[in-house]
Amino acid sequence: MKKDYDLIVHKFSKDMPYLNLYPIGDMQVGSANFDEEGWHKWKKEVLADDKGYVVIVGDTINNGLKRSKSNVYDEVMRPREQKEWLVRELGSIGDKILGVVRGNHEERSSNETDNCPLYDVMAKLDLESLYRENMAFLKINLGSRTADRQCSYVIGLAHGKSKARTGYFAYMIDGMDVFVTGHVHTPSSTFPAKIVIDSHNETIRRVGFKHIIVPSLDYGGYQLRDMYNIQDSNVFPIVHLGGERKEVSVTWK
Repeated sequence: MKKDYDLIVHKFSKDMPYLNLYPIGDMQVGSANFDEEGWHKWKKEVLADDKGYVVIVGDTINNGLKRSKSNVYDEVMRPREQKEWLVRELGSIGDKILGVVRGNHEERSSNETDNCPLYDVMAKLDLESLYRENMAFLKINLGSRTADRQCSYVIGLAHGKSKARTGYFAYMIDGMDVFVTGHVHTPSSTFPAKIVIDSHNETIRRVGFKHIIVPSLDYGGYQLRDMYNIQDSNVFPIVHLGGERKEVSVTWK
């Protein structure tokens, strides 16, 4: 298994004009409240986009265990069936997956048995080199910025913690263009920036990055009981990376 600090590098063609990144997470497959229709809508968009690629930020399965917060009696699939579902569904987009991190739902099994179900799924698909336990960093090169240089982007992936802690942590990472997280079930895109002092060139400038929080495809049960904010799971983010000049934009569809 690769370490978190092992950079994942993807180099695409110099002729590639742009790349669309489709982040996904918090699906919680196996929950009685899993929005399978929303999943298939998202997957259809990915398959139809020949410039579309995928990053996964955990909680792909509900993985209700005996000592979990989830009520195991409400599960509609056993944990092993949830893994089998993921293998089937991710198999058809396996060549589009660029990076994967686990979430707290997969971590339940890691803590109980030292076995992560999401790692098992990636290994089954021969994609284990793209899996990271806690955080993943991707370098993506594409297009032609100049005659001898491509556009280069650094993407950070993490499942995340509270919205405040995750937001603060993002400022600790230098050189990142996009940060994708989940966990809080509140989809958003924000555009933070840092003040960078370049003592070599004696300049001060603002450097921005995009922070994307993916929507949840699960709502009900304890979320409804505890009055969590309801979010529309039928919208999802698409991160656009330019290939002719370095440019990041985000749309929701």
